[in-house]
Amino acid sequence: MAVPVSELPWWLRLRFRLEHGLLAAAEGAIPCLPLGAVRVGGAVLGTVAWALDGRGRRTIRANLQMALGASRSPAELRQLERANYRNFARTFLELFWGRRLRAEHWDRYFELQCDSPAAERAAKEGGCIFATAHCGNFEWLSLGRALRFGPSMIIAQDFKNPPLTGIFRRLRSLAGQVIIPQEGAMLRLFRHLRRGGSAAALVDLNVHPDQSAVAIRRFGRWSSISVLHVALAARTGLPLVPALALPLPDGRWQLRFMDPIPLAPDTSWQEAAQACWDVIEPVLREHPAHWMWLYKHWRYLPPGAAPSTYPPYANRSRAFDKLYAQAQPPGQI
Repeated sequence: MAVPVSELPWWLRLRFRLEHGLLAAAEGAIPCLPLGAVRVGGAVLGTVAWALDGRGRRTIRANLQMALGASRSPAELRQLERANYRNFARTFLELFWGRRLRAEHWDRYFELQCDSPAAERAAKEGGCIFATAHCGNFEWLSLGRALRFGPSMIIAQDFKNPPLTGIFRRLRSLAGQVIIPQEGAMLRLFRHLRRGGSAAALVDLNVHPDQSAVAIRRFGRWSSISVLHVALAARTGLPLVPALALPLPDGRWQLRFMDPIPLAPDTSWQEAAQACWDVIEPVLREHPAHWMWLYKHWRYLPPGAAPSTYPPYANRSRAFDKLYAQAQPPGQI
């Protein structure tokens, strides 16, 4: 149970008030600026964060070295490290600017790319589960689709600082988006999908192995991820459609919708999650500066893995060992 704010230490209450004041000011001020100025501000803010956040840099560096080190020079990895901070800051500030987006000006900010007629039907009609990742402007992916074709239902984690939850729900609820908390989310999502709605879920959301998780290989290494997207598809029979918001040279975002993932009745959730990731990973390799390498994506060492093949923050976990065993073909544990 969360501790009431009034019972927190004075310094933490002060921090919460400062955070809320800063973000409330940003909510009012950022939409008043030209988008170009917001993006310049994102580049500056990201560069400052990159320079100051030594712990975050070490995490990104370890992740990049493990996943892409064989194909990138040290100088290229360093450029990706800094670009990651800049792109995260841009996404954050554009979320605050997003209330200025209008359906009639959609083409100024977005381009629709569908890989097949089935992907186009899903993008336009909904009635599916959109599977996305912390890549590009994942905030504007759902907002851009909502402005053009209609809203989706999305789970958003509450902040420890309660007033921040209200700010981000307002920002993400534009164009009719339905933002729901994690508590009781599955039932609300089922009801929404059965009424013909659509939902969006993250395929790279790291969760503890004891939670609703499966083990899959990402960039050749095992990790524990949320099973929400495949559970919804399996239980409703609706299409699972990978989708990403990718940068275009002219400053717009390409909303790319890919072929629905085929799921047979006997497809396990682990197999479905791996198949979905295998569609998205090549796109992340093509746009590595835009995936959130700042997160600790590989927290657990699988049985028999040499520590040197995983980031330094990875540790052994009995709960993860069980997930890993479930992911192996019979006789190959």
